[in-house]
Amino acid sequence: MAIGELEQVVLLALLRLADQEPHGAMIAEELETRLGRTVAPGALYTVLERLGDKGFVEAWIGDSTPERGGRRRKIYRLLPEGAQALRSWYAGVRGMANGHLGTLDAIADGTA
Repeated sequence: MAIGELEQVVLLALLRLADQEPHGAMIAEELETRLGRTVAPGALYTVLERLGDKGFVEAWIGDSTPERGGRRRKIYRLLPEGAQALRSWYAGVRGMANGHLGTLDAIADGTA
């Protein structure tokens, strides 16, 4: 199953945050820190819901926390099907780029 660009980076963020209990704000912060890209909350939650519908992500309501005034957060986890989709996408990108990174650098530097 094909995954779009925002789906790809959200799955990568969940992979990077797998040792934590990532919630929407944490995922958005990871995208901004790593990519320098701000994602609107509505877009992020739409993608997370779509990834859940595809069976790539699981979500549940976490425990309440004092810092949030007792409110609870929705926590997300990358599922094996999501990891397989991400691996397949990544293998395809690697295959396309294999042997061409030097050319890409030369074009980007204006030396080609």
